[in-house]
Amino acid sequence: MNLKVTYFENIITFCNEMIQVIEIENKKIFYQFVNNLFYIKNGEKINDLYFYDNQNKEIDLTSKIEIYTNYFDLDINSKKNINTLSKVIVNTISESEKIELMKIYNKMYKSISNILKNIDLPIVINESINLEDIIKLSKINIKYTDNLLENILLVIDIERILKLNSILFFINLKQYLSKDELKELYKYAIYNNIKICLIDSQSYGVNIEYEKKLIIDSDLEEFVI
Repeated sequence: MNLKVTYFENIITFCNEMIQVIEIENKKIFYQFVNNLFYIKNGEKINDLYFYDNQNKEIDLTSKIEIYTNYFDLDINSKKNINTLSKVIVNTISESEKIELMKIYNKMYKSISNILKNIDLPIVINESINLEDIIKLSKINIKYTDNLLENILLVIDIERILKLNSILFFINLKQYLSKDELKELYKYAIYNNIKICLIDSQSYGVNIEYEKKLIIDSDLEEFVI
C-alpha cells in the first residue's frame, strides 16, 4: 500500500516487513498531515492524501484507519471495538450455548415483567432481543494495564482479532517508548501482519532496527533513510 501526499515530495510505502516512520519538524506541515488523517478516520475524503495499491488502483480508507494520540487513555474499550467484539463472540458461540443463553434471558424477561406489573406506568420491555444484545448486557470490557508498551501490543492484538482498520497511526509515540520497546512493538506488528505508522513532530536521527524513515525538516527538506 502506498500514500501520495500532495505537499510531500516522496511517496510513502507501507509494507509488512518494515515499519514506516515519518518525522516532521515543520510544525505547520505536521499539524496539516495529522489533521488530514483525522478527516479520513472520521469518514471524509481528503484530496491531498491518496492511498493506492501496487497496481496504482486507489484504496478507499475512509473510516478504515485508527489514530492514537493520547497514551494515557487509549480508548481500548471504544464503542466501535466493543460492538465488533460482541459480534465476534456471537460467532464463536455454539448452538447449544445459544439455546441456553436465550433460555436464561427468557427467565429474566418473565421475572422483570412480573415486577413491572406492580408499577402503575405503561412500561414496555423489548421482546425482540438477539444474542448480540444479550452479550452487551454483560458489559464486556477489554482489560488493560498501567504499562504503555503492553497496552500498545494489546492494540495490535485487538486489530488482529477484530480486523477493523487497514493501518494504525501512532502520533508522537517515540516520546514515551525506549528504543528497545519500539523494536519490540515493531517486531510484534510485523509478526502479526498489522500495518502501523509512527508520526512524530521531531527528528530522532538514524533508524533503529525494522524502521524505514521519512524526515521532513523545518525548511521542508525531505530525507529518506
